[in-house]
Amino acid sequence: MSFRRHFEIQLKPVAVIFLDEEKEAFGEYRFCEAVRIVAEKGERIVINEFNLSCAGALVSLGFITEDEEETKTIVLEEYKGQDCDVVLVITNPERIMRIAMFYKRLFEEDLNAMFSGENAVCGEATAFVKRSGKPNISFLCPGAREVGRYRKDEIVIGFPYETFRKIEDAIKRQEIKALCGCLMDDLPRDMIEKFERMGFDKATDHFIGFINGKSVKLYIFKGDSNSVGIFTSVKFRDESEAERVAESYRGEYVAIPRENWVELTKIVDVDVFKKYKSRDFEDWILKEVEEITQEAKRLKRLGKRE
Repeated sequence: MSFRRHFEIQLKPVAVIFLDEEKEAFGEYRFCEAVRIVAEKGERIVINEFNLSCAGALVSLGFITEDEEETKTIVLEEYKGQDCDVVLVITNPERIMRIAMFYKRLFEEDLNAMFSGENAVCGEATAFVKRSGKPNISFLCPGAREVGRYRKDEIVIGFPYETFRKIEDAIKRQEIKALCGCLMDDLPRDMIEKFERMGFDKATDHFIGFINGKSVKLYIFKGDSNSVGIFTSVKFRDESEAERVAESYRGEYVAIPRENWVELTKIVDVDVFKKYKSRDFEDWILKEVEEITQEAKRLKRLGKRE
């Protein structure tokens, strides 16, 4: 995931999903404890008022409330781009500093920390963020430190889903702009032949093919990861429509408007110099290409609906 890779976050970001219907839940947890488990192990934990053992969290998260909108269930799972209410990131002050600098450049506003040392992960980093629509940094509370097993140098930052998604998109765009495809003549001859057998022609710094009615470009990025970039584009009526579609797009690809076109891009973090020697290399490439062309068609339909 771009955010985790860019800021060198050790633990997994956690997606917090509020539900207004009761789901079956097992075990017994403090909210902060459950978040730490998901961040460390990637487990999916379902929480309701019966297995949430912290009275403060029951109130902060809306399980006990006089309001009409009462929380029935909260699902915690590893964030992988799915829709959710809040994304929680556990990290240290140095990483938070870097995140704050990026946030300032992107949104032109400061990243704030409002905390009191009580109901930290549940209240300050989750409920407050969901209610306010703004990210917040929490320096935790005794329950999180003692029961939740948070380390002394760990703090938590909560993001509204839309904010986190925009940061992820900005990072992906930044990474794409920084990449430079290697010259095709620098690639091993047998790798080039495999791409040609799949119907791709060799250009100066990329392969190009016409798949499912779409022009698709493949770039090989030599470096630490030797990743492969997959590009296609979708034409719209005008520049404003392209911008609207790119802004509303929700998916695993990066959508960048260029005049009346939207470029769809995906960087696949696989060492292509090792992968191309495997038996399933051609099937793997064609599957990735098939998926991006289908996504391009879906994007075109999205424009027509608007």
